[in-house]
Amino acid sequence: MHPPLPKFLRLVALAAALTSAGLAAKERNAVVIQADFGGAVMPGVVFSVDKDIPIFTVQPLIELYNIDAAARSLAYTAPVWPAGTIFISVVDPGVGTKRKSVVLKTKNGQFFVSPDNGTLSQVAKEFGIEAVREIDEQINRRPGTEWSHTFHGRDVYAYTAGRLAAGVISYEHVGPLLEAKVVTLEYPKPVVKDGTATGMIDQSRGHLGNTTCLIDRQTFETLGLKEGELVVVTIRQAGKKVWEETVPYARTFGDVPVGKNLMFINSSGFVSMAVNQGNFADKYSIDSGREWTLAVRRK
Repeated sequence: MHPPLPKFLRLVALAAALTSAGLAAKERNAVVIQADFGGAVMPGVVFSVDKDIPIFTVQPLIELYNIDAAARSLAYTAPVWPAGTIFISVVDPGVGTKRKSVVLKTKNGQFFVSPDNGTLSQVAKEFGIEAVREIDEQINRRPGTEWSHTFHGRDVYAYTAGRLAAGVISYEHVGPLLEAKVVTLEYPKPVVKDGTATGMIDQSRGHLGNTTCLIDRQTFETLGLKEGELVVVTIRQAGKKVWEETVPYARTFGDVPVGKNLMFINSSGFVSMAVNQGNFADKYSIDSGREWTLAVRRK
């Protein structure tokens, strides 16, 4: 038998082991999940790959089937996360069809695991495309799920993201390299005419029920409006007026009494409607999409 190590050597060895463990933990990149459905299945798949992977779920949920909202949510969420973070986005009405399953690597060092259906439009535009790889399902698919065609979020995306986060695979092992582009959604640009700004409503019926349109802060400022002024907001569906009201242009919700409507610039820098401590979209049956528009002008 070997004699026991001196105490100071044992302490050195313990410190080295702890340091090594700490470095190993740091090698597990965070996984951030957004989807248009809830549940613990996808986090569970990631966790099953490596129980030390930090997993975070974007809340509230993306509106059902709303790829536009998924694209904008990624662009809103990603900038505060460090390089190496792996995002899973599953808003996939075309699941099981010929749309590609990919992992986009952006030039800021982040990874996005998603169907290539337009979800990646905004992050590709804002952060730049480093590379795009198609997921090789012969390698990166949860074992025993080859028969399943309608839950790629569980069987392909969460499993691939977990393997990538834990270092089981490198980015090069995701699958074949594709052309450095993704499916791009073309959003209608806001229009300013005769003192009225008009934009597409791209988000509504979320957890808070705020209605957001694609009138960005810079475009809105061309109207010359000041906080506290009254504005006329008109909402149309397929050109037909469905709601109109004079409301205050407020800085924040508490600037109006509880239950009252307001127009404000949200934290993403877009014109939004809300009810203070209420749900604007539900109250007035406002939805989102290409046929929905919001217009604002000075009272």
